[in-house]
Amino acid sequence: MKRIACIGSATMDVMVSPVDGMPPIGTLYAVKGTSLHPGGCAVNVSLDLAKLGFPALAFCMFGTDSFGDILVEQMQKSGVDTRGIVRTHEAPTTVSVVLLSSSGERTFLYNPGSTACFTAECMDADLIAECDMVFVAGAMLLPSFDGAPCADFLSKLKKQGKFTAMDTAWDPDGVWLDKIKDALPHLDLFIPSEAEAAKVTGESDPHKMADRLFALGCGSVVIKLGKRGALVCPERDKRYLIPAIPGVTPVDTTGAGDAFCAGFLAGLSMGWDYEKSATFAHGVSGCCIVQKGASTGIVTMEETLKFMAERGVTV
Repeated sequence: MKRIACIGSATMDVMVSPVDGMPPIGTLYAVKGTSLHPGGCAVNVSLDLAKLGFPALAFCMFGTDSFGDILVEQMQKSGVDTRGIVRTHEAPTTVSVVLLSSSGERTFLYNPGSTACFTAECMDADLIAECDMVFVAGAMLLPSFDGAPCADFLSKLKKQGKFTAMDTAWDPDGVWLDKIKDALPHLDLFIPSEAEAAKVTGESDPHKMADRLFALGCGSVVIKLGKRGALVCPERDKRYLIPAIPGVTPVDTTGAGDAFCAGFLAGLSMGWDYEKSATFAHGVSGCCIVQKGASTGIVTMEETLKFMAERGVTV
């Protein structure tokens, strides 16, 4: 079982539900629920891996505030190795206000905070050396790391024989490809959502998105398609559509993509092929969406396999 470094975005999620519209300025709508949860792609994936039973080391930046304290405490309680966490006085811990609709879909209000200050220099080279797989989580939300710094970092890791992977978040600046194009040739795996891949490539068909990403230098591509499953492309000419787990009613889709990434990386770390890893990844994502919060529903590997088997899916 390989140790996985999860690098990048970290937030405190303030979840509000149900929100099916915004009140006019100067007025008020009542909601039924508010709660705090760890969030951000790197935090979510490291938490999910740890809960599944896989060694994960998180590299993120938090503010020196109560939200940062809560995040570190919750990550440690879940078994995440937090030696790579850096605290800063220069910015508050990043916060996302997650507005959940009655159907479980979400909209975000985002304060970049400490995540915007994260740089390659924040990471201890000796800690990175302990990891076999390196996952950049939440590209597009790392203005001090996206672009050339990330490309240089990944290039060095590839030369050291590390397995490199990346996913993306929604780009609030609307820049998209230019933020990550230098990094793509140094990736063994690129694993964006369909909506994000469409923005990066300018294509609307997932197969054409994959074609474009291979042309940009990606080693392999997996495009998350939500309830339709995932397009899994270990190679340019080898592709599979792996369906999502049937019979799962979503309560909250926050963190579903991160849960898929965690499951996929877990599978690869055990030596599974891309098809088997993707099937397991859907199981982890399925567990995620049946509870509120990005990582609340994640359970052990054994419990995840049971969850899948109860719905007729095995790996």
